[in-house]
Amino acid sequence: MVDFIELVRNVNKALRKEWDFQISGPQLVLLRLLKNNGPMRMSDLAEEVGISYSGATNLGNRMIKEGYLERIHSEKDRRVVMLTITQKGSEFYESFSGARDKAFGSFLDKLTEEEKNEFIRLSRKMLAE
Repeated sequence: MVDFIELVRNVNKALRKEWDFQISGPQLVLLRLLKNNGPMRMSDLAEEVGISYSGATNLGNRMIKEGYLERIHSEKDRRVVMLTITQKGSEFYESFSGARDKAFGSFLDKLTEEEKNEFIRLSRKMLAE
């Protein structure tokens, strides 16, 4: 178990060398969720990120102010306000994703193709709900 924790630390250290973090981990999670899922209600984002509704609202407001997200009204119910990722937010997340893949790739490159597939399979199993 200690070896796994050390691996995670080393991957994070490699990522910090590749990419200058300008936003927090929860902000990156918000960007990923909106990039992958499209517009979402604040309550759903709060639940997915694992923070309170007020925490998600504060997080969203900061990201709106920085131009990464914007508020839109639901087409089904105009009273429902949703967050969506902007072009700036999408480009920012893509930049992060490239740096993440490069940093993590330096560790995966040490594995054979079979070991990579097994690692991915086991990771998915551990992440399954």
